[in-house]
Amino acid sequence: MDKIYHNAAKNLHRVSLLSRYRVTAALSGMKIYRGQPEILGYLLSNGDCSQKELAEVLGVSPASIATSLKRMSKAGFIERTADETDRRINRLKITDAGREVFFAGKAECDKVDKIMFTGFDENEIVLLSDMLSRIANNLSGDGISDKEAMDFIKNADNKRNGDDKNA
Repeated sequence: MDKIYHNAAKNLHRVSLLSRYRVTAALSGMKIYRGQPEILGYLLSNGDCSQKELAEVLGVSPASIATSLKRMSKAGFIERTADETDRRINRLKITDAGREVFFAGKAECDKVDKIMFTGFDENEIVLLSDMLSRIANNLSGDGISDKEAMDFIKNADNKRNGDDKNA
């Protein structure tokens, strides 16, 4: 029975790796990185927001998206303007170039999704999605959020690499 669990987990990890590879490759010629379409999509749907608001919605720390925001600002995909009520806060807004690259990137990511599910019918995809949701719920059984998990992994990696200033 342990071998069944191991093989299933190994296949999940492989799917994750290959999916990340395909998305990264699909976006490589667009000056946009994996994860950035989600930021642009949020700004497109919801209008401007602060870095802190964006981080909360995406379930990451403000510091963890700072590099993406810097790259996207430099590429002209987002604009930063000072908040009218608090000059210490920058408001983030998608630009026309950001809209264009978002839709182009989304089209590429949609192609990857179609490749991933080639040969599956709609019922199989729904069943798989339900099973993956159950697995995620099992793994977060103690109520850990995605953000808490990412923060923990980042901190653990920093400590292991000697980057923790408090260690």
